[in-house]
Amino acid sequence: MQRTYTLDQAAGLLNLGRNTLARRLREAGVLGADNLPTGPYRNKRRGNTRLLLVTTGTYWHPACGWTHYGRTELTDAGLDHIADKLGIAIAHLPAKHAYRAAQQPHHARSAS
Repeated sequence: MQRTYTLDQAAGLLNLGRNTLARRLREAGVLGADNLPTGPYRNKRRGNTRLLLVTTGTYWHPACGWTHYGRTELTDAGLDHIADKLGIAIAHLPAKHAYRAAQQPHHARSAS
């Protein structure tokens, strides 16, 4: 199973705030107004790995009852792609991933 990151988690790894990352992804045409992937990014792959995934679920809303939601998540390859697309150089990674920084210092994560 591949690892995924919410926009909050990805923003932290890219040294941005969540709202800033979401705005920049909307401006770049990656996300739509609902913060879900736009047409070209819905099933976009790098190699055999998807870049963005949409996790769906339901929650109980007091006025509307059961409500469906979708949440955009980035894979390791997606995080690399987004860092490249937005021109973001990552200065450091969390300590548990420091070995990857030595291999590919310009990427947030390696695709392997």
